Amino acid sequence: MNLRTGLPRIFMWALYAAPTMAVVVWASQTQPLRTVAAIVMTFFLQALLAAAVTRTWRPFFLIQFPICLLCVAFAAYTLVFSIPPGTALAAILVGTSWEEIRGLVDLPQGYQLAALLVAWSVGYLTFIWLAPTGRIVADRPKRWAHLVFVLLVPITAFAASNPAQLMDGIALEPAVGSLKFFISDISQARAALRSSSTVKIAYGAQKLARKEIHILVIGESARRDSWSVYGYSRQTTPNLDALKNEIIFLQNAVADANFTCFAVPMMLTGMTPENFNPGAVRGNIFDLAREAGYRTVFLENQDLSAAQAAGVDPDLIETPLDLLDRQEPRDGDLLPAFRRFLAHQDGGSLIGIHMLGTHWRYTNRYPADFQHFGSGQKTSALSSSPAGLVDSYDNAVLYTDWFLRQIIERARELTVPVTVTYFADHGEDLQLLDVHVGHGHPLYTQHAFEIPAFLWANTAYRNTHPEIIAALEKNAAKEIRSHNVFYTVADLMGIEWPGAMGERSFASDKYSPEPAMKHIAGGVPVSRPQISSESMALGAGTKLH
Repeated sequence: MNLRTGLPRIFMWALYAAPTMAVVVWASQTQPLRTVAAIVMTFFLQALLAAAVTRTWRPFFLIQFPICLLCVAFAAYTLVFSIPPGTALAAILVGTSWEEIRGLVDLPQGYQLAALLVAWSVGYLTFIWLAPTGRIVADRPKRWAHLVFVLLVPITAFAASNPAQLMDGIALEPAVGSLKFFISDISQARAALRSSSTVKIAYGAQKLARKEIHILVIGESARRDSWSVYGYSRQTTPNLDALKNEIIFLQNAVADANFTCFAVPMMLTGMTPENFNPGAVRGNIFDLAREAGYRTVFLENQDLSAAQAAGVDPDLIETPLDLLDRQEPRDGDLLPAFRRFLAHQDGGSLIGIHMLGTHWRYTNRYPADFQHFGSGQKTSALSSSPAGLVDSYDNAVLYTDWFLRQIIERARELTVPVTVTYFADHGEDLQLLDVHVGHGHPLYTQHAFEIPAFLWANTAYRNTHPEIIAALEKNAAKEIRSHNVFYTVADLMGIEWPGAMGERSFASDKYSPEPAMKHIAGGVPVSRPQISSESMALGAGTKLH
């Protein structure tokens, strides 16, 4: 072998085939043997097609560089999360906000993937430059073609003996899988998102004339173990601590999903993880309330992607105008609109407030006067300074606590019956306290799902509906899921309709938890594992000062 020409060619083939070989190794442990054979078959067939078109080595490798780059990302995602990119990831990318996407990019895995892509690209392009420019089949073409034929025919015949496994293998080959993801999966996710906000079916709710105000606050990336009102060692929720005797705190609230674009629609529609489909959304809590005679308002501190996925179309929707140009939106900017609406309130209303809460980047979530823990040094990635990330996250919790107190105190000024329900969309893993970091991984992690939640009701509501308060207190220690919020808020408002399910409302004495129901992790339905006492102690038992 000529080392000057042979070695670059060998290294080129190694870089070129590495993504597929990585997927083959993964598939050999998780997929049927025919699926593995189909991956190998597809790789060689697409390589033969490229060789037939280019005919020479350098163009062969150069023309496939963009696809190979996608193949590296495809293989890396598959190996890291043990699932290939598909409809779940497409739904997340299409239906999520820029804040969520930034959070994904800032994960340690995001930086590792970027480094891998850069290193692979440098090596690939370098060896393209060093590789010979001769013809791919310069001599003995019949012998070469015969060898390929001998290898491919039995592999193809074996893979094709099971059509389903054959198709699975073709879709798992990184080049084909990448193209399928961007051409098919992304398009289907966009179509499902569009359809979810256009088709509505009436609930058939009975008309009410209640002059009550019900406020639903949707939290963001709120980790229950980081709230002092739940026993965290740092005093991160002094305002809620002070109101402990008049708030019903849910002790075992668990998110249905660990990503906003899934969790919020389930919260607002009542759809469960087992039947959730953005294309099947036909109404939400605001539609139900409006049918019952309530005016509906939605105050949004994120982009509207999650609300659109739930088909939210209230009487009034408002986002502070300056948020369109700001890089650091804060939840306090919603308060002027909230106060303005309450000042002109003369009838029954449902007010939704969607917070940015404690979403990454944590240091952007609060003003300087809430810098209580740590030095306040800005961090650029979720993988940097684990202790500093906990400090900035705890400061963001401190600001969330202040914001929620403002909502409650303003509601307290009203004389009509009022409730304030807070329920986080999902939790958050912190590197110093957990094995994982961030949220949205396609696996169940304890603190990305265990969330804070509570209900506050003024004296007028407690006196008017003592049976509901009694049910809430009775159910506060039970497991409560995101989809229960829809049925509960409907019960708080006194709405009756044919689809009412008391067993799913924690404001009802009929409430029954559903612990066996799956969760959606990174868009994938997963079962919750048994959490050991050691892992439970890892978060709540960590002492921070």
